[in-house]
Amino acid sequence: MHRFHFITQFLQKPDASDIALFAIIVLGALAAAYLLSRVEVTVLAIAAILLEVFSGNWTLMSVPLPLDRIASGIALCSLILKGARNVSARRVVVRPLHIALLCATTWAICSAVLAGTISGSLGFYALLDRFGVIPFIWFALAPILFGTARQRRLLIGALVGLALYLGLTGALEGLHLYKFVFPHYIANPNVGIQWGRARGPILETTGDGFCTFVGATASAIGLRLWQTTWVRCVCVTAIVLDLATLFFTLTRGVWIGGFVGIVVAMMLTPQTRRILVPALVVGALVVGGTLAASSTIRNEALGRAESQSPVWDRENTDLAALKILSEKPLSGVGWENYVNVSPTYMVQQPDYPITGEGLEVHNVFLSHAAEIGIPGLLLWLLGFLGAVRWGLFPGRRGAPQAAAYGPRDKDLAWWRYGGFAILPCYFVIANLSPFSQALPNTLLWIWLGIMAIPYTSRLRVPARQVSVAQARRAVVDRPAPAPSRPEPHPGLSPIPA
Repeated sequence: MHRFHFITQFLQKPDASDIALFAIIVLGALAAAYLLSRVEVTVLAIAAILLEVFSGNWTLMSVPLPLDRIASGIALCSLILKGARNVSARRVVVRPLHIALLCATTWAICSAVLAGTISGSLGFYALLDRFGVIPFIWFALAPILFGTARQRRLLIGALVGLALYLGLTGALEGLHLYKFVFPHYIANPNVGIQWGRARGPILETTGDGFCTFVGATASAIGLRLWQTTWVRCVCVTAIVLDLATLFFTLTRGVWIGGFVGIVVAMMLTPQTRRILVPALVVGALVVGGTLAASSTIRNEALGRAESQSPVWDRENTDLAALKILSEKPLSGVGWENYVNVSPTYMVQQPDYPITGEGLEVHNVFLSHAAEIGIPGLLLWLLGFLGAVRWGLFPGRRGAPQAAAYGPRDKDLAWWRYGGFAILPCYFVIANLSPFSQALPNTLLWIWLGIMAIPYTSRLRVPARQVSVAQARRAVVDRPAPAPSRPEPHPGLSPIPA
């Protein structure tokens, strides 16, 4: 109302102070627009991705606006105004997996409309982040935003910085040094859940653990891409801090997922296979030494490992989702409506009590099936598994998609190696938690989008190269001229045929 009053007063009776303030606002907006026009779109996109680490918690930092959403909008507007052709040398090729993701999104939106949950903030933002509307957009735009080796190195550098921040924050939380944690809402036991464990600015251990694991994977890729000594030291520091944070999450899903991801990735090459067993032995010794040295950490870790309440929550929510699936296999109960109806579908089991009322299904795939039905889940899986297949196994270089490879795309092989670590970690966590935070889903789909670049995009051929190629084909395809007969000598009669 104050802003509206200022506008009406300025239009009706402007005074010198109002005019000066309006001029300052206009000049500031023009200056900001000019500066943003000079910034690379990829940099704007990376800034938006990093700001998602605080998504949903901006008010706890006394920031009234969701800066991550604003930054994403600015990056998208900048891409539209500059034009994809001027931003990237690639063009997106629409594939069946894109169509599947579009159909799945449409199905989920219709489900939310019919259930009446799309008008609520929980249902709307869950549709954007948990189901993946915004991550799907990042996936589709990955060939344009991160289509060159330089752009991907910028992203790797940003993820290494994120890994350092999350690793340091998680280590401080694990050691209970909360006075050094930033922002300070992380140290507030009355905010969020799972206080006392490494939950980071996301305020949730599985989301923080997955993002930390992605950061550690990016740091390992950085060790292969960069040879500068101090940069490699930063990458090693990030990896060490991230491994400590994975332990301090005190979450079994993160422990299992991280272990499986590391083992699968290290089994891919002979060099890493040779050091796998020594690395596991060193890790076991470090964990054992930590538990032996600190009784506090030992009691917390053993307490979490022996806790049965989270197991009961998963059992009850999964069984309720299966009952919904048996009764409403086509439509489900409606998007983000499971929490409202779950008590109706929970049944007392003989071996454990009923718990988990008001909680989401602790399984991503069961959750989608229970809320939007089997058709919606199949559409989502078709897009997701298609991205996984063409990302991890791009096919032979002789295939038609080989035309999408550029002369400097060799770093995509390292992204695929990282995918062999991240995807097993995701599958474990997704089967044991709702996986509903914004940043974990964004990082997952951006990684998939980068791996699938040779399949979802093509290199644009400059006009000069096209004209040269057409000229060469014209020369090759030109028919040979017919042999000409010699001209008769002037003054001589032609020789009869």
